[in-house]
This record gives sequence, structure tokens and C-alpha cells, in this order.
Amino acid sequence: MIYLFSFLKSLQFFGAVAVPFYLQRMKFSYTQMFLMETIFSVCLFLFEIPTGVVADRRGRKTSLFLGALLLGGSFTVLGIIYSVPVFILIQVVSACGFSLISGADKALVYENAKFRSKNDEEAIVAASRYDAFSTAGMFIAFPAGSLFVSSKIVPYIDALGLVFIATGICIICAGFAVLFVSEGPRSAPQAGEKALHHAYEGFTYVFRNKLLLRFSLNYAVLSALTFLMFWFYQSLLLDNKVPVAWNGFISAGFNAGGMILLLATGFVNKKVGTKNALFLSSLIPGILYVLLFLFPHFMPVVFAAVFGITMMRSFRAPLLTTLMNTQTANENRATVLSGVSMVERIIISLFYPLAGILMDFSARWTYLIAGTTTLVVSFILRVERIKQPDCREA
Repeated sequence: MIYLFSFLKSLQFFGAVAVPFYLQRMKFSYTQMFLMETIFSVCLFLFEIPTGVVADRRGRKTSLFLGALLLGGSFTVLGIIYSVPVFILIQVVSACGFSLISGADKALVYENAKFRSKNDEEAIVAASRYDAFSTAGMFIAFPAGSLFVSSKIVPYIDALGLVFIATGICIICAGFAVLFVSEGPRSAPQAGEKALHHAYEGFTYVFRNKLLLRFSLNYAVLSALTFLMFWFYQSLLLDNKVPVAWNGFISAGFNAGGMILLLATGFVNKKVGTKNALFLSSLIPGILYVLLFLFPHFMPVVFAAVFGITMMRSFRAPLLTTLMNTQTANENRATVLSGVSMVERIIISLFYPLAGILMDFSARWTYLIAGTTTLVVSFILRVERIKQPDCREA
């Protein structure tokens, strides 16, 4: 049933039409759209620790059930309302729901697999299956959502709301599905004060280790810059008069491309080396952003940028995560990775409002600024050396 939960919560029918929803149904500007996402991102940051305590103290199933109800309910309401104040409230509620799910689902999969088999192999297989069901859900939902919106079965504006309602219903169903999952024993829960201290230590440890700080900033800044393409691509398609029906297939395409590239990670690293692979995975998106500024309506460039930037983001994330793991002693690893995640969310929250203002001014100049910044950061934060840590350090 945990795999069914993964599948149902990933049936995000709105995923490939989120920008048309904001711009055409809600009548938002880009600034307003990114401001809403900033609110969501900031709330994710604020809720991360309290919701983690819920999962530890009340159980993973309880956390997942509550998270699914809040997240699913918020998406359902989003598909109905047009009120901006209610929209803002829904962003807060959905961030709380997302936080309750994030991490608790992977922990439940791992703990149950370890309880059944007592070995890491089974846990790895279970985690892979969980992610596979999640990917399958998105592969089905993204094209289905964009096809429905463009089908004229219902008026276009109404259809943009209905895909959110359908998503919400599926997530709520996922919440009820998780109630049938057996929950194995878990680690002793942490007190709230200890959880806060745990997060603080992870956040500050990043800044005390110079090499880890370089890796972390490389990861967080470039991840935030390339993540913007997941919003820009829908605007690019709208500006180039590409039918909305294609949005889901394009999204499925670059996700599939990212998976293929990830499977080829070993081959790429062997050919060019990890440091060069990381550098190229940041240099290429910077160049593609600049090419978008020069040729925003030349479709080969548009598709190359959409696919190239999103695929490079998928490719470089696990490489840098692995490098950061090598720089951290075993007892600090979880807290440090949590700290890096917090740094990324802070940077994304800073970039969102700026991206919105720039997009309202000029999409082309936004691509140029994003590309130039990506290129500069690629060189400034380039990984030049990889040092194995002394695992005895605290």
C-alpha cells in the first residue's frame, strides 16, 4: 500500500499547466505568481522542523495521513476559488501538508523494509520501487492533465481549475491508502528542543567546513537557478504558441531524459571525471539560458534549453550530494544534508521574487541574467578538489 500512496500522491494533473493556471485563470502577473511560490517556499522552511517532530512522536503514518489531507484539501480548494487572500492561506496550508509528507514517507519505506529483512539491500530495493511508482504517477498525470485542459470537454479556464481538484482528490485518497500500511519500529523520538538543536547544528556545520560550504553553495545556488526552468518552460511554450496539450508530453520527456542521464552517470564520470562533469552540468545551462536570450522564438533552441537545463539539474544533484557526504562525518551526515536543504530553500525564496519582477519586465532579459549568473557562479564555485574527511571529527 505504500507504493499505492506514492503513485496516488504523484498524480499531479496540474503539473504541466501550473503557469497557465496562474496567468490565465488567476490573472496574476509573474511577480504575483512567484510571490505566491515564495510564500510556499518560506513556509516549507519554517514547517520543516515542527512537522519532523510530528512524524517522530506520532508516527510516520499519522504524519503522512495528515499531510495528505492538508495537501489534497488545499489543491481541491485551489481549483475552486479565485480569491487572493484565500490563495495565500492555501499556500501556507499546502506547505504544511507537503512538509508532513516530505521525509516521513522515505523514513517509513526504509524502516519497514529494514524491519522485514534486516539488510540494506531490501531497503534500497524498496526505496527504488517507491520512487518508481512516484515517477509513474507523474508520467501519467502530466500529459493527461494538459490533454484534458486543451480538450474543450469543459471551458479552458474551468479545466485549469479541475486539474487541481482531480489532483487534490487523488492525494486525499493516498492519505487513506497509507492507513493500511503497517508501521514498523522506529528510532526513539527527539524532544522538540533537541530537534531544533539538531537542525541548528546541521545548518551551522555547513559554514564551519570551507570545502563543504563551497559544495553546498555550488549545489544550492545552481540548483535554484536551474530550477527556474521548471517555471520558465511553460511560459516559453505559451509565448511560442505551442498548444497546451504538448506541455505534459514535454515535461514527461525531460523527466525521462533526466532519468536516462542519471543511469549514465557512471559512464560520464569515467569519461570526463566527477569535477569536470559537475562543471559542465552548470556551464551548459548557463550557455543555454544565454542562447534563449538571443533566439527566444527559434524552436530548436527553445527545446534544447528546456530539455538541457532541466536534465542537467537532475544529473548534478546526486553528484554533489555524494561529494557532500564524503566531507561529513557519519554522526553529522543527516543534520548537514538537512542544513544544505535549508540553504537551498533560502536561496530559492530570494530568487523567486526577483525572477517574477524580471519576467514582468522582459522574459528575454530574465534569461540573460539567469544565464550570466549561472556562468559566473559556475566558475566562482567550481569544484577544484575533493578531500576525504577525517570521520573522527564531530
